[in-house]
Amino acid sequence: MCAIYGMVELKRGERRARHPRSTAAVLEEMGQALAHRGPDDQGTYVEHTAQVSLGLGMRRLSIIDLEGGYQPITNEDGSVVVVCNGEIYNYRELREELSAKGHVFRSQSDVEVLVHLYEEHGWEAVSKLRGMFAFALWDARKRTLVLGRDRIGIKPLFIHEGPGGLSFASEVRGLWPAVEERPGLSRSALLRLLILQYVPGPETAFKRVKKLMPGSVLLMNERGTEVRRYWRPPNTCWNEGGRSEKEIQQAVRERLRQAVESHLVSDVPVGVFLSGGIDSSSIVALMSQMGLGRFSTFSVGFQGAPTFTELPFARKVAAQFGTSHRELEVGPNDLVSTLPILVNHLDEPLTDPAIVPTYLLSKMASSYVKVVLSGEGADELFGGYRRYSLDWLSSWYQQMPSGMRTRLLDWFRKSPVDRRVVQGVRALTQDSPAKRHLEWVGAFSFEELCEVTTGPDAVEAEAHRLEALFEPYFLEGGDQAAAVAGMLRADLSTWLPDDLLTKVDRMTMAASLEARVPFLDHPLVEMMADIPARVKFRDGVPKAVLKAAVADLLPKEIPTRRKMGFDVPLAQWMRGPMKDFVMDVVRTEGPPGLFNQAGVKRYVTEHMEGKQDRSRQLWSMVLVTLWYQSVARASGAAPGATVKAA
Repeated sequence: MCAIYGMVELKRGERRARHPRSTAAVLEEMGQALAHRGPDDQGTYVEHTAQVSLGLGMRRLSIIDLEGGYQPITNEDGSVVVVCNGEIYNYRELREELSAKGHVFRSQSDVEVLVHLYEEHGWEAVSKLRGMFAFALWDARKRTLVLGRDRIGIKPLFIHEGPGGLSFASEVRGLWPAVEERPGLSRSALLRLLILQYVPGPETAFKRVKKLMPGSVLLMNERGTEVRRYWRPPNTCWNEGGRSEKEIQQAVRERLRQAVESHLVSDVPVGVFLSGGIDSSSIVALMSQMGLGRFSTFSVGFQGAPTFTELPFARKVAAQFGTSHRELEVGPNDLVSTLPILVNHLDEPLTDPAIVPTYLLSKMASSYVKVVLSGEGADELFGGYRRYSLDWLSSWYQQMPSGMRTRLLDWFRKSPVDRRVVQGVRALTQDSPAKRHLEWVGAFSFEELCEVTTGPDAVEAEAHRLEALFEPYFLEGGDQAAAVAGMLRADLSTWLPDDLLTKVDRMTMAASLEARVPFLDHPLVEMMADIPARVKFRDGVPKAVLKAAVADLLPKEIPTRRKMGFDVPLAQWMRGPMKDFVMDVVRTEGPPGLFNQAGVKRYVTEHMEGKQDRSRQLWSMVLVTLWYQSVARASGAAPGATVKAA
């Protein structure tokens, strides 16, 4: 179930509700905008009275109950109606409980449990769901709309509220047919995008368009609109409590096994995105233990860049477990030719370079399966990023004489070394854990952003806002373990839903493929939050707990190999086959009033001449410019005027 959309207008005072024929017509347009997410089926529900004008819609990618399971789904008397995007993995257990209480089911769909759970528990029924989902439920008796999103934010939901009522959709493009006047762009959001690679929720690049936050429900009735939070990432840490490391490792393995098993619920074949790293390899190993037979695995590498490719490791895993393995190699020409397609799917911009290989891999996989499991979330749970380990050095670094720190940072900033090295040195100079975190994750520092954008005052104001946004994740104390635990929570709450999961959702849905992320099964997330950071980084080894828990299942090279990530060799490609493309795009008009062309030109020159590594920054500017040209301006959402502050 891959796209939902709709609108509701409640009569207040003398305002009359929308005519039912116009509601149906708008729903049709909303569904067409989201057809790529659900090519197998569509359905709508319209209610029109003197007090209410309501429309709910869905586009379906058939995964469970292929012959039935049509949406919208109602309860027995039709007073509760629901549409849902995603999968509810514990629906069979819930169905048994509800049937025992007298509820009558008319399909085998996982979504049908929602209406009966709501009858029993009201909006708080959402806390009983295990899965990835975004849903809209209409209670006709109470004239109340309930919108809900899963705990981690695996499935998206966007909302626009204005004089004409409230509209919602799985992607921003689905909102536009229901919006009387297209909102303008938010300069604040675009600056955050350039710094972080994503716009942190609940904001979006468009004014008056919001994301429903993970673990939240929105309630709308005649009294108004209210958002309630039903789940937050846990921020407590217990000591080992007498449990040995072996017992912790066994608990991790069993909980991961349960997560993988629950995510295999499907009436169509399920494959795996296999990178050859510890995360996806663990999924393949556990699936193989479950006796699934010869399932499909899919891997991607990069042409002419052996230090960036993980294909040899993926082949070892595929060979050991006898999967039906397929590979794809991506080159610079693929980036140039594919970006226009991808940018059109990013109606909420995202500058993560991994969007390209993710889309191309999804396109290949969709020819063989409808569902894939992916390893997203493991780094945030188990501490897989190098910055988590390196942040422990900050207390040592702060003991260096300040003059030496300054000279060292100046040397790195002016050298052609990998940008991550520069980021790391700059991060270690920060006393505040929140500021260090922003330095670790940012594509631009605030000083660099001032050099390539207009209005340094706006950048300075944004710096303070972002620090305030991240500071609450670092309030557990001043020691280094608490700082790293804060980084893990911050990434789980921001980077994961707004970057990684957004990337996976948009790129797989662009190929009409459903991706599932078993590492983000909420019982596993909650258990991992209770394991102290020092156990996750035992002796400075990232993911020490996970590696020890699954080492005996995998080829010996997999747990001990260096993490590579899903990096694209941008620096060398931009100085070679992509050079003309990059230079042409950055000369094109971006969001009006955003970029300082003199600063942009200097960054291009520094990179092309090999003086500094500006590849990630140039990539961000290229993506924002292409997005503005083909999505924002073309859709009418961005008039040819200066981008004003939000």
